[in-house]
Amino acid sequence: MSTLWVPPSESQLSPPEQRASQQRASGDVARASGIPVEAALEVVRDRLDAPLEQLADGSIGAITVWAAAGAGKSILIARWARVLAERGETVMWAHGAASLQAFAAAAGEDSTVYVFADDAHLLTSSRAKSALTKALEDASGRLRLVVAGRYQPVPGLAHLQAAGRLIELRTDDLAFDAREVMKLADRHDVRLSEDAATALAGRTGGWATAVALAMPWLARSADTSAAVNGFNGDDSAVADFLISEVLAGFDEPTRSVMTKTAVCAYVPVDLAVQLSRHDDAGTVLHEVAVSNALIEEDAHGFRFHPVLLAFLQAEARRLSPEDAAAHHTLAAEWFASHEQPVEALKQALNAADGVLARMLEELGLELTLMGRTTLIASALARFAVDDAAPLAVLVLRLLLDAPTFADPRRAHHLLARADRVVATTPERTDAWTVTIDALRCFIDVRDRRSFAGASTLSDDQAIGRRESSLGLDLLCATAEGWLFARIGETARAQAVLRDVRVAAHRAGLDWLLLVASELEIRVLGDLGRWDEAVVIEDRLVDVAGRFTRTPSDRMRRRVELVAATRAYLTCGETDADTLQRLAASDSLGLDPELSVTARVLELLPSLDTDQNPRRALDEVERMMREAGVYVPRTLALAAPRLIAIRVMLDGRARARETVELVVGVLGADSVEGSIARFLLGAPVRGTEPVVRQLERAASGGHAWHPASFVSAWLWLARFAEDGGRIAEADALTLRALEVSDRYRVVRPFLSRACDGVGLLTERLGRLGHHESQARHIVDCAPEAAGAASATQMIDSLTPKEREILLELPVHQSVAEIARRHSLSVNTVKTHLRNIYQKLGVTDRSEAVGTAQHLGLI
Repeated sequence: MSTLWVPPSESQLSPPEQRASQQRASGDVARASGIPVEAALEVVRDRLDAPLEQLADGSIGAITVWAAAGAGKSILIARWARVLAERGETVMWAHGAASLQAFAAAAGEDSTVYVFADDAHLLTSSRAKSALTKALEDASGRLRLVVAGRYQPVPGLAHLQAAGRLIELRTDDLAFDAREVMKLADRHDVRLSEDAATALAGRTGGWATAVALAMPWLARSADTSAAVNGFNGDDSAVADFLISEVLAGFDEPTRSVMTKTAVCAYVPVDLAVQLSRHDDAGTVLHEVAVSNALIEEDAHGFRFHPVLLAFLQAEARRLSPEDAAAHHTLAAEWFASHEQPVEALKQALNAADGVLARMLEELGLELTLMGRTTLIASALARFAVDDAAPLAVLVLRLLLDAPTFADPRRAHHLLARADRVVATTPERTDAWTVTIDALRCFIDVRDRRSFAGASTLSDDQAIGRRESSLGLDLLCATAEGWLFARIGETARAQAVLRDVRVAAHRAGLDWLLLVASELEIRVLGDLGRWDEAVVIEDRLVDVAGRFTRTPSDRMRRRVELVAATRAYLTCGETDADTLQRLAASDSLGLDPELSVTARVLELLPSLDTDQNPRRALDEVERMMREAGVYVPRTLALAAPRLIAIRVMLDGRARARETVELVVGVLGADSVEGSIARFLLGAPVRGTEPVVRQLERAASGGHAWHPASFVSAWLWLARFAEDGGRIAEADALTLRALEVSDRYRVVRPFLSRACDGVGLLTERLGRLGHHESQARHIVDCAPEAAGAASATQMIDSLTPKEREILLELPVHQSVAEIARRHSLSVNTVKTHLRNIYQKLGVTDRSEAVGTAQHLGLI
């Protein structure tokens, strides 16, 4: 086959003699800017090459690529042309009007010919458009077409797509997604987190030129996440490309309409008319959209590409900051009047003075209860922390920390300031004053004080306000439900919180859904109805997509933590990056429920799998001493392992301190407290009090976490097994399996100290309808084999041998060791021989090294 002409590289895509002076100039700008789009598109090659293979095997006759300038369409089809030429195919390449000659020449070929027609949007005459339409209609068999342009110059191609003869690619099809952005960043030696890659894909709209230009920007930045947030269409290189390649073809009135209307990503036609003060604004923007200049049109308005939007907004501020703010003010009021509170508040962030406070007053409570907490936090950050802050700002700051208030002093300070503002207008009773009373209830519950705000929630004025707002009513009901739990009316509390959860879910009030779910789970735990609590947790995980509007949203992090905890307990796949991000999300320790729990979930598997778990053990215990009172469920989850491994490594005297921590936070009568005393007591007979107490607790005691019931039955089974009471161990192991299945909790079986997997393995084939579950649990624990052998090695050492082992790192003779322990030299030598044999070593230095590896020293 002969190759007529194929562009060998990006720099030769458009022969200068075939371009008008304007296109030639813009191409020079792009190349002068050093935009590495060709290299960037290598990342998406596999995804974008699929249509080419369909064209090559004759499945289709044509491919059209309609995409904005800078999307990479010309580079893409040029690479396709080179690929075909390298395969020996006949390839023709043409630009604009020259495509007509290529179509005619291809018609005379006797063999298969591939015609690539770039810049097809330059075909303006009726004759040229008719020729293009005919070529696309005839494309099949020997003639195969690839046509690209900024916009589709001819109508009526849908029937070709429906018939399977044509594949169409648009700007969105060429866009990079977050995964591809990360892949490109790796090629530039730029480390991007998943959230940063998602943010960059969003800020650039995946536009190839912007993504490619962002890479050198990020490579020069010390903090890539911060750099991503600072990169947009106002970057000088991106702006130069937009001006020369996208905006240069429009006259000044058109660019003025674009600049005035670019207040947000999507602008309805009516708002565009008001912003531009031109009745024909819709027509103007329609013409822009038709030319595919990074604006798309639907039946109701226009969508600006993120890069173009950022550039036009920056341009508006440069021309007149006052006019730009006025446009955002108008947009905020328009969206508020059209019941679009999210867009209204976003516009208020850039509006004139006073607008943001007014929008928070009108919309802040609704948006917070909907779960738009990141947007609310951004708005609140615009106000100084002083007594002059509006009442809505003070109350919203409190609400974002409810219901647990990790910083109680700040909560009391904000509440006192809000009370002072209300005191200046004593006749005031509105949604904000009722919200203050609801928040006061949450704070009183936390402080275990009298409930001063409770009665006001049900007075006539509050009832009137609650009846006019579903969100406010559900917030007050949540506070009342939590109060019921505090005074011991747990059944009533659960019923109220259940109703709130269901209503909030149906109304789209995601913040209330999350809060009510978390509180109901705690109440159900108090009632011992853990199976219902687990169902609610699973439902939260199932609807997690509702909480992922922004990468850094606190609500998203809380739901991610629920999902990560469930994955850990069920031995599912846990995302290590997510746990690391959650653990690092609260560097000041103001939200331990998130950061501490995430870090503990990171470390807990190490307690079961590492041959030397001491580092993980010490870090988990340190965090629990610092924050256990704030995260009792996390402490309950970790407690059995902490104590068992502490006993194993350091003996009972040191483990007593850990037991005191657990009992002090979780209570002596809790299941976790009973497990703690059982492990410390080392019972030898089944009649001992610690054994009986654990049996009673496991049979129906109060637990902070459902996993504790499984752990309790497993420890009782292990105790029976080690005591030779096999039938009793069989029954207890089966009981642990039943509870595990009921609460969907697997992880306690993987405890290295209890060796629940060993208990199951010995009973496989004799577990009835729990057999499949038992085999699943055993399959979850292959990685624990090394840790199990280390555990056996540690357990084989007697207490006195451990004491002697601790002396070995110190340079002293056997006689000196004997004197320190009031033993004979021969007795010490006997202990040393036993130590060497059990550790599988031959001398003192090897014994010290092995002991350090196991965490014994």
